[in-house]
Amino acid sequence: MSTPPLERDPDAIALRWLGTAGFQLRHRGHELALDPYLSRPPGAVPDLHFSIEDLGGASLVLITHGHFDHAQDAATVALAAGADVVAPRACLANLRRAGVPEERLAASEDTPEVPWSDGVVRVIESRHIRFDARMVGRTVARVVRGGALLRLLRLVRRYPMGSNSDFLIAVGGERILHSGSGGGDWGALAALEPTVFLLPFAGRSDVIDYYLAALHRLRPRAVVLHHFDDFFPAFSEPYPVAAFVERMRAEHPDIPVTVPEPGVWFDLDRRPR
Repeated sequence: MSTPPLERDPDAIALRWLGTAGFQLRHRGHELALDPYLSRPPGAVPDLHFSIEDLGGASLVLITHGHFDHAQDAATVALAAGADVVAPRACLANLRRAGVPEERLAASEDTPEVPWSDGVVRVIESRHIRFDARMVGRTVARVVRGGALLRLLRLVRRYPMGSNSDFLIAVGGERILHSGSGGGDWGALAALEPTVFLLPFAGRSDVIDYYLAALHRLRPRAVVLHHFDDFFPAFSEPYPVAAFVERMRAEHPDIPVTVPEPGVWFDLDRRPR
């Protein structure tokens, strides 16, 4: 587990990637968790060197949609931290069954914004990314060969997707756009003027061109990649992160890209801890 962020600058926003689409954010002594999924089957890469207890300071848990790799550990984190949760209505039944008090639960469909730290989190109606035919074919073949079909069907049944939201976290002079799956309306999101884009680099066989086009619309000051890890062998797959970074240097040289390491704190100025 990495050392917690230093408070060199009272307005600094520190992040820690939790693997997949998960992040831990800290600002002015406040903490929140985005899509905190820490459960991993055998063989998942990379290894995670932290646990639910490491998220015990979170006052807020934000879930973009209900798929297991976003919502499976939401209740455990919320109970460990005593945190409020904003999640799709379809996720709330699982949270209630796990014992999260009703007064801490808010449906994202009914919650346009929620205060956090000295700012606000806006809940933006969005969509899940549309998998292209080539990606679907590759994934189905891999799942069947790997014998993971029944396990995945059980997880899909237990964790329905529900609605999908993006989150715009406006604190410390930044406007951090977190997308859990990357299916949003880029023109509408560009109108929100995000300064930092937490980009889910997954879900398409043309993932490089897909996100280069998105960034041409969004024009953030910085990009942080996520969701590119092999979090569920026989289902997830490696993505061309290095090739994307090279294309970004060539086509968007003014937009730095951070490729985070799980469990390592970093500031939005990209200085590692």
